Parts: sequence; C-alpha cells; structure tokens
Amino acid sequence: MAGLSLQHIYKRYKNKKRFSLIQFIKNKGKMPKTEKEFVAVKDFNMEIEDGEFIVFVGPSGCGKSTTLRMIAGLEEISDGELYIGDTLVNDVDPKSRDIAMVFQSYALYPHMTAYENIAFGLKMKKIPDVKIDKDGNQKKIMRHFTKAEIKEKVNWAAKVLNIEEQLNKKPGEMSGGQRQRIALGRAIVRNPKVFLLDEPLSNLDAKLRAAMRAEIVKLHDKLHTTFIYVTHDQVEAMTMGTRIVVMKLGIVQQIDTPTNLFDFPDNKFVAGFIGTPQMNFFDVVIQKDGDNLNVTYENQQTIAYNLGNLRSIKPEYLDGEPHKATLGVRGENIKTVKKGLKTTLTLKEVLGNTTQLFVHLSEESKDFVVCVAERANFKNGDEVNVAFDEKYIHLFDFETEEAIMGREYGNK
Repeated sequence: MAGLSLQHIYKRYKNKKRFSLIQFIKNKGKMPKTEKEFVAVKDFNMEIEDGEFIVFVGPSGCGKSTTLRMIAGLEEISDGELYIGDTLVNDVDPKSRDIAMVFQSYALYPHMTAYENIAFGLKMKKIPDVKIDKDGNQKKIMRHFTKAEIKEKVNWAAKVLNIEEQLNKKPGEMSGGQRQRIALGRAIVRNPKVFLLDEPLSNLDAKLRAAMRAEIVKLHDKLHTTFIYVTHDQVEAMTMGTRIVVMKLGIVQQIDTPTNLFDFPDNKFVAGFIGTPQMNFFDVVIQKDGDNLNVTYENQQTIAYNLGNLRSIKPEYLDGEPHKATLGVRGENIKTVKKGLKTTLTLKEVLGNTTQLFVHLSEESKDFVVCVAERANFKNGDEVNVAFDEKYIHLFDFETEEAIMGREYGNK
C-alpha cells in the first residue's frame, strides 16, 4: 500500500498534419510536415494519501483516463514528477510499479476459466525469496508462486468477491457483473500498492451498476488500499470517492470531498457538473442596498435577498454599484409560493415521491427546474411563483465564472 504524489504533471501530444495534393503541387513535390502540440493534461498537482478512494470525474476528453494511464505507466509523462510512495516512477516500467488496473472491457481470456483468469498474473509474477545452499549459506533469489500459494490467493479473492461458485466457468457463461468481479479478483490477488479502475461499470445496466458500485466500496473498506477510479458519471463519483477530482479540458477544476463539491463549488462548471438535476443558472445584475442584495433577473424582475442569510460575498461586489453575475440554485432549493419570482410552467414531470416543474422567466429564456415533494396542481402555461432558499444561493463572476462567495454565512 502506498500514497501517490503528482507534481506538475503534463501530457502533450504532437499532431502531425500532412498537406493536401494541391499543397503538394504548390510546394513543388515536397511534402513538409507541420507539428501542432495538443496538451491533454495541464499542470496536474495532487497528494493522495495511502488508503484513499480518489475519483477522477469529468466529461469525455477532459484528461481523466490519460492521467490514470500515466500513473499506470501506459502513457509517458511529458513533464512533471510522479511518486508512488517515496519512489519516483517516471521511468519505471508498468510491470515494476506494483499497481493493478481494471478496465472497462474486463480484458478476460475467453478460453480460460475464472480461476485461470484470476491466477494468470500470479503465474507470471516473480517474488523475492531466500534459498539455502549445500553449505548453509543464504542466497537471495526470484521465484514463481507455487500452485498451493496461487490456489490460496485465488480462493481468498473469490471469497472476498463472493464468486466461489463461478471459478470453474468461462467468461462466456457469466453475466456482466460476474465478469467484472473476475476482473477485480485478478487485480486484488496481486496485492498491489495502488488499484486503478478505468470506468469499470460502464458496460453494465443501471441496476447492476448500482450494485457493483456498492461492492467496490465494500472491497476498498476491506483492503484499505489506495483506489483511483475514473468515471464520467457524477453519481458514481459522489457515492464512492473520499475525494473527487473534477477535470475539464485537461485542467483540474477542483479537488475536494463529495459534500464540499456539492455545497461549495469553486466555479460554474463544477456547480453544473455535480448534482442531479443540474444546478439552475441565471444571468443577473446584483447590487447592495443596505442590508439587502438586490438581484435583477433577465425579465427585469428584482428580488431583494437578506445579506445576513447569504454566504459571504467578495467585498468588491458589495460596493453599492451594479455588477453582472451568474446566480446558481438547485431545484430542490426552490419552492412554490403565493408571491415571488414570476415564472411560467412549460412541463411537469411526476416522479412518484417528487415532482419536477420546468418553468421559464420569459419566452426567450431557458427552462429551469423546480423540485417539489407534493403533487403540484399546475398545468402547462400556468403562472408559478417561486422563491429561492437564500442559504443555498450561489454567485459566480459573469466573466471568469469563478465563485464569488465564501463558505461562511453573513455579509457586512
């Protein structure tokens, strides 16, 4: 088991662009190449403690899998330093890093039984040992695991993952969840320092994905080993990780606990990416007026919010002058009222114990969602007055999209 240290990690790719036939003729038969650099991961910095469950999350192309592959040694690090424990591993081969990786595609051998798939890596691996020669002298050697040692490890993994009855079956005879457990078993028998999991649940249906999510968390609790998990699913990230790394376009947006990401996003991207349904956003003008913050919405309605109930706002936005900003609020923090912000209902979705109301401020504005517990008695086209819970309002700079509120409540 070990922690990791990622210090100023970059991954650059050089794109070679060839010229067209017309350009070939214009260049008198010469076919020069131009190189354009694409930076997939930019200045990634993170300290991962031994035994943490870290989740990399973000949309496709954000660099999360590339970062995982650099940790595994499957991608070369362009710049920066990667430590596993106290060892710099930039130039260490993947097989020598003492890590185990679980892939989205399971990567099982179809002609082997589950037992043989789990045992395969152990048969290939050599371990240090001591041999005593005829004269009684000790000599350090490298040897393979014995059949008894392999059997013991495979049976232990099967018991941990509850797949003892599947050991004699081949992958084609098993369900997706069982195949994923076999892939996990092959990883844990190696007793690595770090587990790397690259979207391992993507091929499973929703019900099985939820069950396997819980299984992986339980496995982490049993092994107390460092897990690094990659997913595009923010629900997986929120329910599994001790800390989450949110990425966008190769840049780390925020590293924090699931609850802090949800409650205190550093920017508009994180706020919109974390949470279901997505946070509602409004382009507004804010202006301090005594003990209130006046917020003018795009349809020119102005609502006064008590500054004492809002989280602390940066002083430069409370100088009494109007400032453009983006206001964010989650659907569950909006309620219907008799008098409030006037909206028009465009769609109602009854989800059993909750109802989602899709409303807009004007014909030109986008819909936003209001989540209510009761079976709201509204019809499409009805006027719906809503109020935002002041304690859960978020404000972001209109240009930079960075949060302009702190984590403490109250404003002077």
